[in-house]
Amino acid sequence: MKQKRIKTPTLLQMEAVECGAAALGIILSYYGRIVPLEELRVSCGVSRDGSKASNLVKAARRYGMQAKGYKKSLANLKKLHPPFIVFWNFNHFLVVEGFSKKIVFLNDPAAGPRRVTSEEFDQGYTGVVLVIEPGPEFKKGGQKPSVTFALWLRLKGSIPAITYCIIVGFLLVFPGLVIPVFNQIFVDNVLVESRTDWLRPLILAMAITVLLQGVLTLLQLRYLRQLKIKLSVGMSSQFLWHILRLPARFYAQRFAGEISNRVKLNDKVADVLSGQLATTVINSVMVIFYALVMFAYDGVLTVIAIVFALVNVLTLQWLARKRVDSYMQLALDRGKAAGVAIAGLQGIESVKASATESDFFARWSGYYAKAVNGQQKLEVANQVLGVLPPLLTSLTSMLILAVGGLRVMEGSLSIGMLVAFQSLMNSFQKPVNQLVRFGSTLQELDGDLNRLDDVLGNPIDPQLTEGLAQTTHSPNRPQDPVAAQRGDQAESDSFPTLQVCLQGHVELRNITFGYSRIDRPLIENFNLTLKPGQRVALVGGSGSGKSTIAKIVTGLYQPWSGEILFDGIPKQQIPRSVLTNSLAIVEQEIFLFGGTVRDNLTLWDKTVPLSEIVRSCQDAAIHEVIQALPGGYEAQLMEGAGNLSGGQRQR
Repeated sequence: MKQKRIKTPTLLQMEAVECGAAALGIILSYYGRIVPLEELRVSCGVSRDGSKASNLVKAARRYGMQAKGYKKSLANLKKLHPPFIVFWNFNHFLVVEGFSKKIVFLNDPAAGPRRVTSEEFDQGYTGVVLVIEPGPEFKKGGQKPSVTFALWLRLKGSIPAITYCIIVGFLLVFPGLVIPVFNQIFVDNVLVESRTDWLRPLILAMAITVLLQGVLTLLQLRYLRQLKIKLSVGMSSQFLWHILRLPARFYAQRFAGEISNRVKLNDKVADVLSGQLATTVINSVMVIFYALVMFAYDGVLTVIAIVFALVNVLTLQWLARKRVDSYMQLALDRGKAAGVAIAGLQGIESVKASATESDFFARWSGYYAKAVNGQQKLEVANQVLGVLPPLLTSLTSMLILAVGGLRVMEGSLSIGMLVAFQSLMNSFQKPVNQLVRFGSTLQELDGDLNRLDDVLGNPIDPQLTEGLAQTTHSPNRPQDPVAAQRGDQAESDSFPTLQVCLQGHVELRNITFGYSRIDRPLIENFNLTLKPGQRVALVGGSGSGKSTIAKIVTGLYQPWSGEILFDGIPKQQIPRSVLTNSLAIVEQEIFLFGGTVRDNLTLWDKTVPLSEIVRSCQDAAIHEVIQALPGGYEAQLMEGAGNLSGGQRQR
């Protein structure tokens, strides 16, 4: 039996390993359960290796769904009722929306809705399908992310400035309404009736009106500029501060370059909030004012103007989903292309040593070509929105002129009233076109806000929240850097002793840890005791968890269960400042910042005396090497310390 094609919501993965979680989110959203992607990552057990089909089934059942996995041929697959998830090319999950005679309709977490031929689908289909449907315990719920609500949350602290700009904007409505009246008086009274004595006061009134309009516009733009700077600085600093306080596992699945590119998105959001948003609120009211005044002149002509304005708005709505999906995918592709480029340049020595320049270029060009193709796809819709408003404006003016001329000949309007109506109509269409442009901007901003909230939706490192006074963070409540620093100080003040460093006794009790909560743990019931001065070497195969244990001890990873004690005190009760003074880790990959040797050793802490730096370097047997550099401890290091050897960087 032929199944009817259905349409599912779009939920794009932020990273390649999240395709399974995003596919499950699409199915849940289709049935009315909205679940954030960051929650789905945890539910599906997304790790650095992705997620398995069995994990998706387990996660779906937790949400009250009936989920089963099957091995089906393509012919039997077409008998299933969509939507369902298929495993594609042995490395990707897709949602199938339906079949036609030669086309398969897909919702791809990596690219959004798309269609492929039956032959192409048959080549990529692995035979694995997950059928997920609502069960007896399924409950609808959740809230779809709202662009308007997300913007409001970022604007709450700037209400007075926005209110001022809106009030000034309303005052600007007055000149827009008065100037058409002046035009009518000039035509009907000065020109037609030859009342030349009205000319001087009329010109004076028009000059005062134009001057008032200029002064009000200047005041509005000045406050909007100040508001933009305030929002941009505030949002960017809070965003970067939140990134720095995220746990290490957040970065294990993401390109550093792609994440850094998201910081720039705050400037774009600030630009919209400080400019287009305020003027849009004003324009919404102005449209109503102008429409009422136009009705007072002539109802027939007003209906014509409103009909063409509605065509403008409906066209924007018709293109809405296509533009939102295209822009979200374009933003992700651009970010990944930038991330791949940065990662390749950082590891240029490995690229050259293995003679893989062409392979690296092919990988980057693949991402870049995908971004260019996405840009071209988006431009098709943008061109429609770019051409339509001026076209409709011209058609409206022509129709108003023709119908208005007939109304003048009938005696329903005077020539001055027709001229005034034309002026009012131009004033009416200007805010309408601005509203359409703002709607277009909101569609593009939807993807940017999703990328920002993908970061802000992740909870900060538990080590940094311990001691804070019930301080939590979500995309609805940005973390305040100053408040966080006060919390760290409060934590230190509550420590029962005055010790600055630990004595060196370390004990791990029944530590269990893994990269996916759904899979078996990598480390289970691990115990270890180290006395001060004692050394231990962990031996095992690659991937057995040796480095992971070191990262658990230093706090980079949090164990699922078990306890870590330093000097007999649980780690949670020790201030972070004491831990950082007592623990150090030398990783396999060493990264040093561009700057002086001293800055890298002290991390820009000017209070550390040079004598302590020298003593530490002597203990690490690196003092003589530093002294041999031009400038000694003030010698400039390249980014990554390329002018030092690997062993020197580690020391």
